[in-house]
Amino acid sequence: MYEVKPIFYCPLWGDHRLLEYGSNQKNTGIIYTVSGIDSINCQIKNENECTTLKEKTDSNPELFGLLPGECFPVIIAFDSCKESVSFQIHPTDEYAREKLSLPYGKSEAWYFIEAPEQNWIYAQTKKEDIQKDIENNSFDFVDKIDVKENDLIYIRSGMVHALTKGSLIYEIQQSTNITYRLYDYDRINPITHKKRELHIQQALENLNPSLKVDQKNFPVHSQGNYREFSLVHTILKDSYTNESTIVCAISVLKGTLIVNHIKIDQGKSILVLPEETITIQQEAEVMIAICHPYFRNI
Repeated sequence: MYEVKPIFYCPLWGDHRLLEYGSNQKNTGIIYTVSGIDSINCQIKNENECTTLKEKTDSNPELFGLLPGECFPVIIAFDSCKESVSFQIHPTDEYAREKLSLPYGKSEAWYFIEAPEQNWIYAQTKKEDIQKDIENNSFDFVDKIDVKENDLIYIRSGMVHALTKGSLIYEIQQSTNITYRLYDYDRINPITHKKRELHIQQALENLNPSLKVDQKNFPVHSQGNYREFSLVHTILKDSYTNESTIVCAISVLKGTLIVNHIKIDQGKSILVLPEETITIQQEAEVMIAICHPYFRNI
């Protein structure tokens, strides 16, 4: 088992709510509770060593059930939005392989700890011909999807989407951490004093207007299975064995978990290796993420 040290990120739309999840900055928008790529590389530790997740998967991928050259396949985060997030599209598997020399694109899922203020998000499209709408900064072609607390939303790569003001979520995404922005409300970056860059051409090249949101209520004792990962929302107690052939990530949604006599606070995560069993001394509400290495066969 490895304990993960999170990384805090403060975008334009961050707020104070992630203070309850371990952040020390009032405008935190994202806590990366598990990530092992160059640009977002969490430290991991156990009783024997302290290193980074990327260094460990690079040097000993088999320990995690990975093949040589594979990075940790998902990024897990807690997101808190005081403002709506940009309209965006992520690269598909086909685009990632052909244009970016990467093994897969970026699908993701959101579990709503708190629903947005207006109880809806943007996702999926109503029509196929959207070029003129985008040129006119009109986004009426994007659907509004009603959401509530405890909902789970799966966003397939190639689908336009945007979190809205007030959302507080647990997020899991593939490790191709690339976002193509279609519109960002003309916000000014306080550091550069310029609008954030848009990527309209790349977004349109990846847009699949036929995709629809996969949505379900996801209270404790729920399980969701997708192509890229499975999620289990549960109260973790007594013991847990990772029966998968690949590492799983357990993130604390509520309470404090004590596992193998180590305290894991709300907002933090642990990694449980394949066939490893951990012992729980204090239970907590958690999300268990199990990676699916489907990309080996595409």
